[in-house]
Amino acid sequence: MALLSDILSRVRLDLGDIQKNFTFTATGDGVTTIFPTGIKPIEVVNLTVTENGNPIGYPYGYTVEQDTGIITFANAPAANATILIQGVQDRYFLDSELCVFINDAVTEHTFNRVDSYGTQVTLASIAPVETYPIAILATIEALWALATDAAFDINITAPDGVMIPRAQRYQQLSSIIQQRWEQYKTLCAQLNVGLWKIEMGTLIRTSRTTNKYVPIYVGQEIDDSRQPERVYIANNLTGRSPMPTNAQNYDIILYQGNNFSVEFDFPFDASLYAWAAQIRTYPNSPSLYANFGITVTSYSSTLSKVVLTLQPKDTEYLPTRAFWDLTATLKTDDTQVTTYVKGQVFTTQAVSLDVGTYGSW
Repeated sequence: MALLSDILSRVRLDLGDIQKNFTFTATGDGVTTIFPTGIKPIEVVNLTVTENGNPIGYPYGYTVEQDTGIITFANAPAANATILIQGVQDRYFLDSELCVFINDAVTEHTFNRVDSYGTQVTLASIAPVETYPIAILATIEALWALATDAAFDINITAPDGVMIPRAQRYQQLSSIIQQRWEQYKTLCAQLNVGLWKIEMGTLIRTSRTTNKYVPIYVGQEIDDSRQPERVYIANNLTGRSPMPTNAQNYDIILYQGNNFSVEFDFPFDASLYAWAAQIRTYPNSPSLYANFGITVTSYSSTLSKVVLTLQPKDTEYLPTRAFWDLTATLKTDDTQVTTYVKGQVFTTQAVSLDVGTYGSW
């Protein structure tokens, strides 16, 4: 899972936009309410403003123009009052502005990309290895903003013949952007992700008798007696539209023949519902592999904890890949059924088998 905070830190590092602390002091005159700090841009988060050591609340006591560094008080500080302003200063961009670039980068990087359920891939479901390519793409977006500002600069020629080539800044930014594009393109091609992802697909044969796709299975050797593992095509050559869902994705990873337990938190009273969770070969499959044991360990109107468990007898015959979901039915009205969690089950096959269960050889 990629974290927004990690990408934000990497973008600041690549841009050289390192944050630093600042302190600004002024003296009130009983009339002035606007105080230009001369420090910009400044973050509202962690900003503290005091008058004679007494903290002033935001935004009722004062407002901040983050891009200009101007502090405006609701009431003019008293005459000879000591005003102390402490906070964090950026070099180019505010955190909120960089988050806009990062969100755009994630949207572009995951365009037309879905998981096996057809749900749009988001930042929460992206692998950590893709954090750096996304940071590069967000950095490119930020560099374009700087380049647009630099495009308005013109060369200055003094009467004595001295010239200041201000337009060179735009040329340098354009060169950096091109190099960063090449870096992003190379990483995408090597990891097979993002805008330069190599599109791959598996051709599916259509049955002439049923007009349905013929299922595809992972190839096995002739003496391999394991149950064939079906291949679920997650995408085709042209992509497909993401399928909206309100259920949370949660994939289960377990070992064959082992116990399994997981706890989920819900912001309501879980004791009012009847819970059910099953593992099947695929969604809506008639083949039922296991039923989860479900226990509501604590509950209240704002927080409940639900524990799902599997015993060794439930996991010893699970396939390599299966699907599961967790549903809740209101006890007072069995027509109200909601699916809260869904996902896949990945089972690693065991090597050491329980002699008591499987017998002696």
